[in-house]
Amino acid sequence: MELKSPIALYICAGVALVCLITVFITIGMKKKYKGGKKAYLPEYLRKESVYKTRLFWYRILKYVLIFLIITSILLSGFLMARPFRTESKQLANYNRDIILCLDISSSVDNLNATLIDKLIEVVQELNGERFGIVIFNTSPCLLCPLTNDYQYICRELEKLRDYLSMRLDVTNGRLIPPANYQEASEYLENGTLVGWPDRGSSIIGEGLAGAVLDFYDVEEKPDRTRIIIFTSDNENAIRDGEEEIVTLPEAGEWAKERGITVFGIGTEMMEDADRQMMKSTVENTGGSFWYGEDKDVVSDIVSNLKKQMATLDDTQYEIIENELPEKPFCLLLLSISLMLLCAFVLKV
Repeated sequence: MELKSPIALYICAGVALVCLITVFITIGMKKKYKGGKKAYLPEYLRKESVYKTRLFWYRILKYVLIFLIITSILLSGFLMARPFRTESKQLANYNRDIILCLDISSSVDNLNATLIDKLIEVVQELNGERFGIVIFNTSPCLLCPLTNDYQYICRELEKLRDYLSMRLDVTNGRLIPPANYQEASEYLENGTLVGWPDRGSSIIGEGLAGAVLDFYDVEEKPDRTRIIIFTSDNENAIRDGEEEIVTLPEAGEWAKERGITVFGIGTEMMEDADRQMMKSTVENTGGSFWYGEDKDVVSDIVSNLKKQMATLDDTQYEIIENELPEKPFCLLLLSISLMLLCAFVLKV
């Protein structure tokens, strides 16, 4: 334990010492008779047990009162000196990058909204990991680059969830397009429909490839754990005569070469062939594949993410000064309370 202002304690200790010396001098001095009438106490009263008991307790309480006054002065000085303890806290920044890669064609809206709702809770629990968001349809769009600004990420996830839910409700006839529906459509379509309608939509391989390439420091930091959470119905709607720049299996190979683990989630209505292709692609990277749109599926995804290896960055320490006023303050209150009680009994 250390003191920020020890001079305050020294001053109060000096005051307490002066008070103590004064008390001893006063007790040691005999009061001289300066005239007037002396009150004579009959000798028999001095021998009474009641008198002796009261005199005994009077003297005890008087010295207790003196002790409490000195203690209160010292405790006040101790509090003014601001006691504190220095601690060294290790900052654990987990060496993990996560990119959420979403196929935002309308057939995946329900799955995406359910997943995002759960991922917001996950992001709020992160501690040093970087998180990014890629959305795609005809073309991939980097919505949020890798960052550990979790407030910004949560705002983007909430906006994305709300716009996807709005579009889903409008599509299903549960909602009349609200005033901000055009804004929501532009948010989801800008950057994700480059080349549409000439090239088609839901070009899955290029969407995953875009997320793979957004891990920009693979060579500089090869030891980081890299994860992609990938949602799609894998229903490639590319136009006749057009070719994918990168197919889904090729994008999976890119991820594997860069040490990126892909967790895939497909919709409930996926065709068997599409499901098998997506499953083999993500499992080839060391990840897992699920399909379905309920909350249990999302919980499985989150559980597996937490089991991923997360190594620590270079250990950093933060020096924290914790002030400790609680105990001396409580003792001061107790001392003052007892002092007032003694003064009341003694009728000082």
